[in-house]
Amino acid sequence: MYAYQLPEPNPKFTRRPRRVPRTTPRKRSNPYRAIALETGIKLAVNMVLSAVAITALVKLLPYRAAQEAKLKELDVAVESTNRRVGQVQASFKQYFDPAQARALMQQTTNRIDPSQRQIILQPPAN
Repeated sequence: MYAYQLPEPNPKFTRRPRRVPRTTPRKRSNPYRAIALETGIKLAVNMVLSAVAITALVKLLPYRAAQEAKLKELDVAVESTNRRVGQVQASFKQYFDPAQARALMQQTTNRIDPSQRQIILQPPAN
């Protein structure tokens, strides 16, 4: 009764003991799940890109065949033109060669070089 009593703490100023956060065991997901998901997405994207590339190539095949046909036609035309050019060059050289001027005149006209004799063949007489 007459003992010394501790004063009652004022509820307004009382400190609560500090709570230490509990380390709750987290529900761990599979550690490889993220890697597997990333790999799956990469595979899907690569498959889509491959499909797009294949369809583009399939669409280009007829165009390539048409271009090859045109190229063959042009090769034939170039070949014939080269033959004609060769013939024209040969005749050009012949017409403008001073050494062959007399022979060319004799071929194109009926005149004969005065230094040559004309030979006329007759059928044999029996």
